[in-house]
Amino acid sequence: MPGHPRQAGPCSRECRGACDDSLWCGEGRVVEEFVMEPIPPYLFAFAVGELGFREVGPRTKIYSEAVPGVLDAAAKEFSGTEEMIKVVAHELAHSWTGNLITNKTNDHFWLNEVSQHMQRRIVEAVQGKERAALNIGIGWKLLVEDMERFKDNMEFTKLKTNQQGVDPDDVYSRVPYEKGFQFLWRIERQATNVPGIENHIDLKVWTEGTGIPPDAMEPASDIYAEIVSLANEFKVLALDARHRLSESKDYEVKVAFLQLAIASRCSNYYSEVEKTLKEVGRMQYLRPLYKALVQGTGKEEEKTFAKRVFSEACSCYHPIAQGVVEAILVKHT
Repeated sequence: MPGHPRQAGPCSRECRGACDDSLWCGEGRVVEEFVMEPIPPYLFAFAVGELGFREVGPRTKIYSEAVPGVLDAAAKEFSGTEEMIKVVAHELAHSWTGNLITNKTNDHFWLNEVSQHMQRRIVEAVQGKERAALNIGIGWKLLVEDMERFKDNMEFTKLKTNQQGVDPDDVYSRVPYEKGFQFLWRIERQATNVPGIENHIDLKVWTEGTGIPPDAMEPASDIYAEIVSLANEFKVLALDARHRLSESKDYEVKVAFLQLAIASRCSNYYSEVEKTLKEVGRMQYLRPLYKALVQGTGKEEEKTFAKRVFSEACSCYHPIAQGVVEAILVKHT
């Protein structure tokens, strides 16, 4: 996260500095010196030891310790991950949106997440319009939930934020991702009439206004509509039998389904909820599942379940994630 650099040093993502000085060397050659200010990278990894790899695709290799059992296990862990193409697409898109072109300050962090729009266009091209629409539908649901979360301080629903004196961990949300996506999607719908586009889209309302702008569009997805309509225990079981959502390797889809199962008090899936909470560590997935378990009345069994799972899994979570989940449990149990 931008607020938590672990190391500052020269790396491949250094910005290009302005020319500081030059020196003529004769024979028509000149040496130019550039100012290279170190910037904090958000990912710095070292692989140390005797490493081997397994090929899992025409251009993809999985590296681990050069021990057959370990290599095989590592390769198996990444098998069937085609469903997660959106994650790969998103991170690749950051080579252009976020790295090549980025925001001057974190007040416009949403510009870094233009990748969300590019990701969904790639998913649409590779996996089809219905799969992209499902991802957009889930994103819309998350955006609406964040509007409710920040209803007492709508400043945090703006794209252009003022983070002076604000801990970014306290206000992290899907707003820059999903409201930013909606903004670009709105521009895309107007792109057939580019001249005078600013007369049709109120840029200030989108970037500096609170809430969801009136010309945002709720997506249409047959699968998403079916998921929303089947919100009771019997229908949840039928839905999973039809689409095998609980087995999805796409955690956005899986977590959305498990939230539905919890809301429907469908205890058949609580073992899958526990497994998921012990396998993943991203706040994006932890927050909604823990909140689904403990929010509301008459859920003492779920609250006890949530506290037990957290006590067993918390040592594997990042300290920031630990704090977020602890705050949820303290507030609702």
